[in-house]
Amino acid sequence: MTRCFVVGNGPSLAITSLERLIGETSFGVNNLHLLYPATTFRPTHYVRSEEASNLEPEHWRESVQVHLGLDCEIWCNDYFFRPRFGLKATEKVHYLKACTHYARHFDNPDCPHLWHLPLLCTFGSSVNVAVQLAVQEGFGPIYLVGCDLGYRDEAVSHFSDIYAHGREQPARYANLDTLAAHMIAARSAPVRIFNATLGGTLEAYERVEFNALFE
Repeated sequence: MTRCFVVGNGPSLAITSLERLIGETSFGVNNLHLLYPATTFRPTHYVRSEEASNLEPEHWRESVQVHLGLDCEIWCNDYFFRPRFGLKATEKVHYLKACTHYARHFDNPDCPHLWHLPLLCTFGSSVNVAVQLAVQEGFGPIYLVGCDLGYRDEAVSHFSDIYAHGREQPARYANLDTLAAHMIAARSAPVRIFNATLGGTLEAYERVEFNALFE
């Protein structure tokens, strides 16, 4: 099996040498393109899985268009393929067949406790979906980068202070939903998952030192 990296959008990306990932299999998510002016790294796969009500068209349109111009595989939910937006499925652009668990919080009685592949589980975040795709594509082990947790109310919680995203939710839910999704991944994944993030508060996986992976 081939190892791969799943790159989140946490603040630590601003201090991570992403150029080390050039030549590696990698999954980027959401607004990662905002970091491209500062790095030559580009992911080999791109995932955008938020629900329709959590998206602002001008923001996701930019992120998807950027990746359409790159040599990478793209996964998006059905919202992106509606006629008014014009995204079409191709060998490189895939419709994301997934559940509706994006509408659940960690404290809902019907919150998932395990993955339910082959139908992807959208609970938690696009990172969670990217990890499942990596497993389905046959990669492993999986290393997480830029998965910091530490969301804060009315404060910068990503690698850029111009990071635009959809519907806001309290930091408590953002942190605990994301943590719950990682705990589900740790229980469900048939391959090892490691956290190579520089700092942060995610402790659902064994930690490894990012730079040591390339020595």
